[in-house]
Amino acid sequence: RAFPEQDVYTTPVYFSSDWLNEYWDAIAVDDYRFVYMGPKGSWTPFHADVFRSYSWSANICGRKKWLLYPAGQEEYLKDRHGNLPFDVTAPSLQDRSIYPRYNQSQPPVEIVQEAGEIVFIPSGWHHQVYNLEDTISINHNWVNGCNVAIMWCFLQDELAAVQREINEWKDPMDDWHLQCQLIMKSCTGIDYKEFYNFLKVIAENRISVLENGLDDEALAKNTPKAAISTLGMLHAVFDLKRTVKVLTSLSANEDFKKLDLTSLSPPPEALLHHLKAAIDTALL
Repeated sequence: RAFPEQDVYTTPVYFSSDWLNEYWDAIAVDDYRFVYMGPKGSWTPFHADVFRSYSWSANICGRKKWLLYPAGQEEYLKDRHGNLPFDVTAPSLQDRSIYPRYNQSQPPVEIVQEAGEIVFIPSGWHHQVYNLEDTISINHNWVNGCNVAIMWCFLQDELAAVQREINEWKDPMDDWHLQCQLIMKSCTGIDYKEFYNFLKVIAENRISVLENGLDDEALAKNTPKAAISTLGMLHAVFDLKRTVKVLTSLSANEDFKKLDLTSLSPPPEALLHHLKAAIDTALL
């Protein structure tokens, strides 16, 4: 990010439809691209990735061991209070008085990642990772049209959890719904209004490519619109269709409608209309 003119590496084409970093690049705040360096014996505790995004991890050097649990298996690993373990290999998981459903869980998918190999982590797959040697890796978290609905479900679940925690303050607190959004954003990094802006940026980039195309100079640059064009017009239409589906659900969401939406430009209804018109025109 500090040296954008230096193309240190190229994102593999399989992972290039990356809405998450496309959005955070657009607002120039942060991104979800990382270089991890860890000595032999270091490890990452049990977790799932931000927003229930996909992730990919490319080993530059060193070796890693991954313990991967398919989405849904984490429910069997929770303790009697509903908390996930810090270390999924801890002997305490065998104690049924603490982890009553552990014996119903499936063994993890275990892989060893060598230098030069890339691991793809699907949405919602919890994992724990060990550096078997001194290791350097490049990692991206990413969302696209294939898992944006999972991200939206995750945000709804996170808001519901916040609402349960502070439900006793609902009546005495005038701005309770806003406070729930603030707490959710502090925990997850995004709230409903920013999620709308996320969808808007993704949609407008694709509408621009469909309506205006790109000249040769623009195609040569490493920009989100160039990446969209490289993936093809049908891919852009696919993205817009997925955006319409999630945006329609967001617009109908009661918690979203309770927020002050006057600052959103364009309004959700207008953006939906533009999206549908762009799709119809592209498919003519």
